[in-house]
Amino acid sequence: MDRIYPTLRKVIEYYPFFNEMFSSTNFAYDEWLDQFMGLMNVLGEYPYRKFTYELQLSVDGPAYINDANRGEGVTDRCIANFDKLVKNINDGKIPQNIQLNIAIKGTWDTDCIRKLNDKQKLIEFFQFYENAYIDKIMKNKNEHVFMGTSIPNTAVPAPVTQEDGKIFAELVSKCREIEEENMYEHYFKYYNCITPFTNLSCTKDCTSYECQGGGCGTGVFMLGFLPHNALSLCHEGFTQLVDAYKDYAKERNDEKLTISIDKFLSHRFVPMCVTDDQYMEHERKMNYYQLNNTTARISSTVAMIIALAMAEEIDQKYLDEREALKAAHYLFMNTAFCIKNNYMVAGSFATECDDLCKLLLNGALEKLTQGGYWYENKFNQNN
Repeated sequence: MDRIYPTLRKVIEYYPFFNEMFSSTNFAYDEWLDQFMGLMNVLGEYPYRKFTYELQLSVDGPAYINDANRGEGVTDRCIANFDKLVKNINDGKIPQNIQLNIAIKGTWDTDCIRKLNDKQKLIEFFQFYENAYIDKIMKNKNEHVFMGTSIPNTAVPAPVTQEDGKIFAELVSKCREIEEENMYEHYFKYYNCITPFTNLSCTKDCTSYECQGGGCGTGVFMLGFLPHNALSLCHEGFTQLVDAYKDYAKERNDEKLTISIDKFLSHRFVPMCVTDDQYMEHERKMNYYQLNNTTARISSTVAMIIALAMAEEIDQKYLDEREALKAAHYLFMNTAFCIKNNYMVAGSFATECDDLCKLLLNGALEKLTQGGYWYENKFNQNN
């Protein structure tokens, strides 16, 4: 907010097709709401242009979960500031040329999974999201403001053990039971699906090494503009830039980072950060990982799955190459590229995390796909 707030007018006026913004917050700071409303007012100064603002609230659940992850008292402060936002919306303070879409982004680490491996707690978890956030927006039926349901992110807690994977499989089973009961018990006002890893499906036979490309990252869908005419090819590129900058400061024994980013980028290569001239060559190389019929990511993931099965870290069925292939396709289509575990030590745009394999391949995948293999938007029970 501190960076974009003073430059937003320049961005709007320089980029005639700029029409969408995104920000993430846990809403724990009172001043953040003031700055957010300030941004709304700036966008409102251009009534002849339409803007979409995507606001992500980082809330992991009720206080006994969220405060443990994000700090004591954060949950209550977030709800209090969210209530202030709701009042501003109801008072008509969001300009009519703005479509405001609000989403909750929670994270289930292994500790959360253990805490929530209880049917009643799972029901209360999603009821908390509805009562504390979603219903406050949706019940007023403001056509310029929307808040939908979202399932917490489970990619990728770390470290994950085989036992954690078995507990996660139990949680998936309970989620499925709740979804079925919800049709007549009406636990939820807005939720129909609460099971993680159930959003996407494959359209090719999962016993082939061919796979569909596409996904976030590596410069295909997202670019960041950096000093010295550099492009950050995704959020991973920006992360690598910051890490390299800090390492360079350590090498120079300069903890205050006095060297300018411009000077740093002018003479030091940073992976995933390229010049405009380098971008086309980078995109050509990334086709190997990204486009239709790619095999590199699938084959490396299959090899890892088989190795984990040999080490008895996941179900022994994945010693079978066909089973490993089915699992690799499922992981490929239900996770982002360049995904890493929470410790940022495993995973890349070329392979999945071993933690994710241990989470899903100790019984959870069978429950997610109802015992069959998974493609063409259906669960096929035949081999």
